[in-house]
Amino acid sequence: MLVDWRRLRFSQKELDFLESAPVLVRAGQRSFYSTILSSDRMFFRFDPGCLEAVTERGRAALTLVEQRLEDSVPEVHYWSKGDILIIDNWTIMHGRASVNQGSGRRLGRILIDA
Repeated sequence: MLVDWRRLRFSQKELDFLESAPVLVRAGQRSFYSTILSSDRMFFRFDPGCLEAVTERGRAALTLVEQRLEDSVPEVHYWSKGDILIIDNWTIMHGRASVNQGSGRRLGRILIDA
């Protein structure tokens, strides 16, 4: 499931809010404070598995994004053997449905720092 965050139709006021509301990014010993939207608006960070609200503003920001995602229609990629999917991780939010163990499914990850 793929969603371009820029198509979630945030107002200018909401974008300003997402750029300023603090959240904690849990990354083991490398946890850090950040915002959902970078100041240059090139990077959108949203992963409910590792983002934690530390203030009421942070909770409101996470709720805003969750609501927009609920109202969105993601693009769905139906996999075929041999498919390769390249995602711009700075603009595309992505997720997957659960998978049964023993399905033979393997995920590979490559970081290209350009």
